[in-house]
Amino acid sequence: MATIAANALEEVYAVPPKEFTRARNARVAALAKSGHHDAAEALRRLRRPTAALWAVNQVGRANRKRLDAFIEAVAHVRRTQLRDPRNVAEAVQRQRAALDAVLEIARDALSEHGLKAGPQALRRISNTLQGAAVDARHAEDLRHGRLTGELAAPGFEVFDGEKPRGLSVLTGGQPAAKGTEARQREAERRARRDAVRQERARQAEERERRAREKQAAADETAREVQALAEKLAAARRRLAKLRE
Repeated sequence: MATIAANALEEVYAVPPKEFTRARNARVAALAKSGHHDAAEALRRLRRPTAALWAVNQVGRANRKRLDAFIEAVAHVRRTQLRDPRNVAEAVQRQRAALDAVLEIARDALSEHGLKAGPQALRRISNTLQGAAVDARHAEDLRHGRLTGELAAPGFEVFDGEKPRGLSVLTGGQPAAKGTEARQREAERRARRDAVRQERARQAEERERRAREKQAAADETAREVQALAEKLAAARRRLAKLRE
């Protein structure tokens, strides 16, 4: 995808999904005509986005301020988990509120174009938004509406080896009470259990995403084969007329 210009991605992902193929092919033709054959070929291979991916790409266009607030809320949760675990619950609550706000934008975009915004679609939108928010490159693509694929929601593994600071505090120069240490150990056990569940969910989502991509590629190939068959049939009819 690196050979596709950013503005080309933004342009084709801006149109509703049903208009994607037409917009993509028009841009491909323009690139080929201007001699940019590699870029044209790369763009031609770009598949039509799912409704969920398309909706995600509309969020930044519709309300960049609300999207930036969500990305910052995600970053705040990560910082809090590492530096101040006692305030994680508050940070997570803030993130959820910000996520709900951007989900509302995506839901409105789907409804406006007659697309379904059911629980499964919203879950995929939520996962992609969260997956993009924790990665700088994906976050930038999200802001400009040019994500090329759905993403899995991040798990605890996004910290990649970093451990949250302990919950114990000092009182009068002495270690915190044993009750605080017990709460710390319990919090760490919950974090590990949550990490396992999230990782399993991420892996399941990744398998589902790959299956969707394979199916989409197969469908696109079938359409191309059908189009070629129709062209061949038309050519044979013309040849028969010429022979007559």
